[in-house]
Amino acid sequence: MSNGGGFHIDLNLDQYTEVNKDPFIQNEDKLNLEELIPRILLERKSFINVTEDSLKKEIEKSSLGIDKEEEELLSTEGTDQDEQTDPQEAFNKHKLELSKNINSALNETSLSLDFVSLLMASVKPNLAKSTMSPHLTKFVKPGSLNSDRLSTADTNEISAKRDTNSSKIGQGWKLESLNKVTSLFRQSSLNLNEQVLKERRYWNMINLVLANDEVLFRIRDPLNNARAIGVMYGYGDSGSNFHDKGMALLRKDNQTGEISFHPIATYSNKIVQKVYKYVRIRILSEIDGDYMLTGQSIFQYDFTKSKTNIINDIERARFFLFEEDLFYQLTREGKMLINYNVSIISNKIIIEINKEIIEIESVVYDELNEEELSNYYQNINAYSSINNTKCQLILNYLKLMLCCYYKYNLKLKQKIPTSLTKWKQFNSHPLILRPLLGNMRHELNLKNMNDILNRILTKHKTYKLELQKFVNLQNKSKNPFQKSIEKPVSEFHVLVKNAKSNILKIKLELTTNEIFVNLIINLTIIRFENESDFENKINGTNVLQINFNDFNEIDECLDWSIQNFVNS
Repeated sequence: MSNGGGFHIDLNLDQYTEVNKDPFIQNEDKLNLEELIPRILLERKSFINVTEDSLKKEIEKSSLGIDKEEEELLSTEGTDQDEQTDPQEAFNKHKLELSKNINSALNETSLSLDFVSLLMASVKPNLAKSTMSPHLTKFVKPGSLNSDRLSTADTNEISAKRDTNSSKIGQGWKLESLNKVTSLFRQSSLNLNEQVLKERRYWNMINLVLANDEVLFRIRDPLNNARAIGVMYGYGDSGSNFHDKGMALLRKDNQTGEISFHPIATYSNKIVQKVYKYVRIRILSEIDGDYMLTGQSIFQYDFTKSKTNIINDIERARFFLFEEDLFYQLTREGKMLINYNVSIISNKIIIEINKEIIEIESVVYDELNEEELSNYYQNINAYSSINNTKCQLILNYLKLMLCCYYKYNLKLKQKIPTSLTKWKQFNSHPLILRPLLGNMRHELNLKNMNDILNRILTKHKTYKLELQKFVNLQNKSKNPFQKSIEKPVSEFHVLVKNAKSNILKIKLELTTNEIFVNLIINLTIIRFENESDFENKINGTNVLQINFNDFNEIDECLDWSIQNFVNS
């Protein structure tokens, strides 16, 4: 109701149920302390000036105001009784309209506050966020609304140019959209062109590897399980049975498209960092009771044969894999020769023979240490390098014998599988170190036997001595490696004539067994009565046929047999 230009609103909150309850109307009697104190502060501003007398006066004033309002309301109801048939209905109607107006005002105020806050967010984001509603903060990015200061131009001039500006603004938006689309297409074209160049570079390098007669296969990158291409650089297809099969990953660089070489462990399928080693031969000779270095092999290989680094990396890995396999096979054979002056210490195989020490060592490759690779410190004078050629020949021999073993295994794989071929595949061992040591010892045995015979025969005037080396190879093929896989067999033929013209024929056969390092001497002595019987090989008497494994025993036996024949 109106009273002096003001309104008095009285709401009966008991008439509102939970369903029809207005969220903007709250019962002050049911407010909790946290909600009541802020409302009192909003009305009173401060509790400093609140006293008991001021509260009494305020209560009396409010009670008088309520009585006057009730009197005015009763008088108004009496005058308007004819016009208003249902006062309660009219009251509810006004109250509902007022509530709508209040809600509308609150919404508009909230929107205005959000608009101002969003406009300020571009300048003061932290201050604007504290006044923005949670709904606006969630769905609208702060700083997305901005404003510019308009020039102080004449209002009429602005109105006159409004249509022109509107068309220009539309054209500007279209032009900006076209420029943006053009930029996107141009960037996409550049990205696609760059990707094509990367793919072309990648497949060109893969083609180079394939053109180098390399074996490629599919593999998963252990780093991210992505599909990739691998290369087989080992000697499995050549007959090698080494535990390292020689597999590597050709990893693609996503930035440049180039591929890099990464060796992979055979059984764990993980990328490993290879430590490259090579085999070096050294000879130490006894000089004045001490052993001094008199020869050393050199490292001979060029890893820059190709202009492409990936090809050089593959060739380098293949070369050192062969060196690793060679030293592994030599170590296996060296363990079988411990009783024959062969010892294995760390990465070194030491062979003592004929006042010389042969060292077969696995050395870490360091391409920056050119002085060690070229034997700069060892080749000080001619005497210190007198056995360099011998060392190099021994190294070449060991490598060639490993290649022969590969060839032997490859032939076994190509044969029809039978129980015999399978047994050979699993029980065959390479002949590399044993033939080398066996032939060196055989030459030493021949020298010792020749010295014994010369010492015994020089006591007598009439004798003839003849040496035939490697008689077991005379009627076989001229394969240079046949000597290395066959047991050496050499013969001494001795003829002694006494005063009665009797002839004593002595045949000494020096050979070995499958280990190649043992000494076996087969002695056969035949006596002929005259030279005619000897030439016709008739009427010969077998005097002695025996085997020896020691030079002292054969020395005594020959000395006694010849002495007894001459004195008979």
